[in-house]
This record gives sequence, C-alpha cells and structure tokens, in this order.
Amino acid sequence: MLLADTLFALGGRIPRRLADTAARLLAPVLALLPFPGVADWADTVEASTGSRPTRLQRVTLLNSWLRNLAWSLSLARWADDEVLRIANIRDADLAKLRDSLDGPGLVLALPHMGSWDFAGAWCARVGIKVASVAERLPGGVFERFRDAREAMGMTIYPVDEPGLLGKLASEVRHGHMVCLLSDRDITGGGIRVPWPGTSLTLPVPAGPALLARRTGADLRVVTCHFERDRLRMEVSDPLEGKTPAELMTAVVAGFSRAIAHDPGNWLMLRRPFE
Repeated sequence: MLLADTLFALGGRIPRRLADTAARLLAPVLALLPFPGVADWADTVEASTGSRPTRLQRVTLLNSWLRNLAWSLSLARWADDEVLRIANIRDADLAKLRDSLDGPGLVLALPHMGSWDFAGAWCARVGIKVASVAERLPGGVFERFRDAREAMGMTIYPVDEPGLLGKLASEVRHGHMVCLLSDRDITGGGIRVPWPGTSLTLPVPAGPALLARRTGADLRVVTCHFERDRLRMEVSDPLEGKTPAELMTAVVAGFSRAIAHDPGNWLMLRRPFE
C-alpha cells in the first residue's frame, strides 16, 4: 500500500503541462533502451498490421505511455475547464453517445489506446455518468486507482465482483454509460475472435457483448488518441451481430482499423495474440 500511496502522492501533484513536457523529452531517450514490453509491443504491432513499427512510432508509444500514466494519477485534481479544453471530440460523435443514452442504453468497448481514464473524466464533466471495471491489482494499487477514478466521477467495479454482469446491467438501465476495456482478456474465460487480415486470434472479454444483449443497449467502439496537447476521441456506429462472438468480432475489427492508423497510441506492452 505504501508504494501505491507514494505513487499517487507524487504523480498526482505533477502539473499536466510539466508531465507532458517531461514525457516528450524522455520518450526519445527511452526509445533507445531495450525494454521487454516495448519489444513485445513492436512484435504485436507487426503481427497485427503487417508492418514493423518505425522509430518515430516507438517514440510515440513511450510518449503516450508516460502521458497516460501521469494523467491517470492526476486527473482527479484537474479543473473542469482544463478537461473540457483538452477533449477533442466531434459534435457528431458526442451526438452518437447521447442518442444511445437517450434510447436503448450504451455499452462502450475500448482498446488500451491514449488515455481511457481521461475519456471517463470528460464524460463526467459533460453530464454522462460512467461505470467501468478494473483488474484487482495487488499492493493497494487497485484501491488507489479505483478511488482516483471515482473522484473523476466514475463508478468502478473490480473484475471479480460477485454478480458483476447484473450490476453493470443495472447501471445501463439507470441511463449510465458502461465503458469496458476489451482488447485483452484477463479472466481466461473470454471469446477468441479473428484479427482482420491475419491468421491470428485475439482472446477478448465477452462482457461487452453479453451486457449489450442482456440490456438491449447499443454497443459502440471508442478509441482515444493523443494529438499534441489534446486527446481525440472517436465513436463508432452501433455494432451488429446475432451472437456474442459476432459482436466481439465487430469490436475487434473497429480496434484493428484504429490501431493500423495509429499504432503508437496502442499501449499494448505484451503479446495478446494466439
């Protein structure tokens, strides 16, 4: 618990502009070092896109990773106007979110791209209540990240919460948006779906599809991208599929398009494919 407390105590007090500047200066230096996670990311990007990442994309990855960490630690302290100023989302994409929330409900599937915590914090600032799920990390880390995200305006459930699907369904029915990271299966009980254009399969959680089918909510993909000093968010149309496997295949297809266009913002520092 001491490590988590120290991490949040220090990281939470670093101003955003200072953190962004430090990330921009450190990333080119760190890109020269042989980090195993970065090597796994490069292999994963090559397998998923057919192209080996460039040095510039490697620098972008490290810049994005450092900024995501710094933002996650400090977002609870950001002023509302700072969050709203940094968010970059088209009016049409915001309308997609509100149309679903005003209609059948909304489940969002996100990859580990950009700053997904910022996306949740922004939603809270524009009046959208967000519920999500997080891995129960040891050493007090889960509790600190949960508390920080709840201070941003989100409700966070641990992945091993009893009756989790039912509780998330209740969130949807109360008009809240459920956001689920979906490019990695951490339970071992997910669905294996094909990655477009390859012979690879990706294990993904079934939760987004099961929740959408259970509640009748729209299932959409959202991707987040660091661009200079802002964060761009893109929202898909509602996905279609008759089965959970078909729905999650559509989710992964949406991920693959975003990642092929912007691999440096996919913070997948491991090899997720089978």
